[in-house]
Amino acid sequence: MLFIFGMPRSGTTLLAQCLNAHSEIVIPHETDFIIPMAFILDRIKDQSIGRELIYNLIVNSTAFTRSLGEYLSIQTVHEIVYASKYTVTDILQALYQAVAKNENAKIAGDKSPNDLNFLRMLVKTGGLGANSKIIHIVRDIRDVMVSVNRAGWQADLDLYFPRFWNNQNLYLHQLYQHQTAKYKLVKYEALVSNPASEFLNICQFLGLEFEAEMLLSDKRNQRYRGQKAHTNLYNPISDASVGKYKSILDQSTLDNYLIQAGEALAKFGYLA
Repeated sequence: MLFIFGMPRSGTTLLAQCLNAHSEIVIPHETDFIIPMAFILDRIKDQSIGRELIYNLIVNSTAFTRSLGEYLSIQTVHEIVYASKYTVTDILQALYQAVAKNENAKIAGDKSPNDLNFLRMLVKTGGLGANSKIIHIVRDIRDVMVSVNRAGWQADLDLYFPRFWNNQNLYLHQLYQHQTAKYKLVKYEALVSNPASEFLNICQFLGLEFEAEMLLSDKRNQRYRGQKAHTNLYNPISDASVGKYKSILDQSTLDNYLIQAGEALAKFGYLA
C-alpha cells in the first residue's frame, strides 16, 4: 500500500492525481476512516466488537461513496474486515489490495491530508506496516498559508496551522528519513518546477516505469472538476505559485510563521 502524506494545500491532490494517471497505480478520493480505525484498534481489544465498529465506520463514513465505495462493494468491505487479522496494517493492506485488483493495478494508495495531524496514532498501532511505502510532500509554509487563508476555511489558522505544519512534517521525516526503500520526501517546489524528473524518481521509488501521461492535465480524474479548491488541477503543471507569499505577506505575519515553524523551514531548506 502507498501512503501520500502532506499538509493541506501542499500539493497532495496534484501528486495523487498525477500518480493516478499511471496505468499501474490507483489512488481513490481521500478517505476519512483510517485514523478513527486506528483509535478503535488501540482502544477496543474485543475483536467481535472492534470489527463491527470498523466495518460500520468504513461504509458509513462521509467519504465512503466517493472513495473506497467507487471500487469496493459494502459486502466486500465486510468480508475483508472480518477475514483480516485484527490490526490496522492488515485491514488496510487487504482493502487497498482489493482496490488495486479491481482496477488491474499493481499499487493502490491513500491520500488524506488530515491524517498527517494524527500520525502518532497510526504509528503507535503499526498502521504503516512493513509492506507500505510513504511519499511525503512538503511545501513552504508561507505559500501554504497564503493558499489556506484564501480558501477561508477558518478565521484563526495563523494561530496554530504553521505549528502543526512544523511538528507533523518533522515527525514523519525524522521517523523514516533513513528508510529509503520505504520513504520518499518530495518538495512541492521541485515537483512543479521539474515534474518529469520528479515523477521519474517517484516511479523508480515505487518500482514502476515512468509514464509521460502522468504529466498531462487531461489524464487527471475528473472528480474534482469545478471545485474551487482545485481550480488549477486541470491546467498544466506550473511553478507560478512558488514564492507568491513574498508579494503578499507583511513582515509581522512572516515573523509569526517563523516563530511557529522555523525549525521545519530550516530543516527542509526554506531558509537557505
